Amino acid sequence: MSATTASATAHSGHQSLGHLTFPRVVRSEWIKLRTLRSTFWTYAIVLIVGVGLSTLVAFSIPDTVINRLPASQHATFVVNTASFGVSLGQLAVAVLGVLAITGEYSTGMIRSSFAAVPRRLPVLAAKAIVLFVASFVVGLVTSAASWAIAVPVLAGKGFDAQFFTASTMWNILGAATYLGLVAVFALGLGTILRAGAGGIAAALGVVFLLPIIVGLVGRLTNIDWINKAQAYLISNAGGGMAGSKNADFEPWQNVLVVVVWTAAAIVAGAIVLKRRDA
Repeated sequence: MSATTASATAHSGHQSLGHLTFPRVVRSEWIKLRTLRSTFWTYAIVLIVGVGLSTLVAFSIPDTVINRLPASQHATFVVNTASFGVSLGQLAVAVLGVLAITGEYSTGMIRSSFAAVPRRLPVLAAKAIVLFVASFVVGLVTSAASWAIAVPVLAGKGFDAQFFTASTMWNILGAATYLGLVAVFALGLGTILRAGAGGIAAALGVVFLLPIIVGLVGRLTNIDWINKAQAYLISNAGGGMAGSKNADFEPWQNVLVVVVWTAAAIVAGAIVLKRRDA
């Protein structure tokens, strides 16, 4: 009787441990992310470098520069100065997005994750949610702080710069959203390639090098479709989300371009994740 009871208790305990809900998967991924030292240092770089560069640029601009700029370019100049740190922030979160998945492959922890969640896709979805939210929050703080410092400095130099306007709020929100989406995009690439070095190279190549190469080829060849294609690159569209001019795209078009890039990477990563062994 006691053996039967013990067996039933063990079986019941096994069943309760096997009942893993998606919120618990998200929580486990959040624990993984926040306990890594690389997460702290990555987001610290985003915050310090982002705010620091925007502040440095704003203070280093001569007072006479406003007289040399056409009035039509003043607003663009303010946006580019306040969002200057986003261009480097995207590189940091892209690296973090790749390491969020490739780090588990390199240590073998991915097998434990898939043993707990055999369907696998909830693990990827939870990682994407955690990465997006964390990167969005850090990006929001960084962008808001950059604008809060740059606006009064530029206003003191004669620019029509205001913080509490609808366009400024949208630019801050857009920059934060872009950083969150870039992290998820890099997560998709890391899931496809599995290797940290390869994933980082691919992510930085798409985000940083590809716009330079396409822009250079466009200027050298003057081919119309290549010049137009620049607006459809994820980093250029991300700059548009942060308020910079990206061809003649409306804000929603910039968001759509970034979402398509992110969705393509994460869907491809999900397909590879289901088909390959851990």
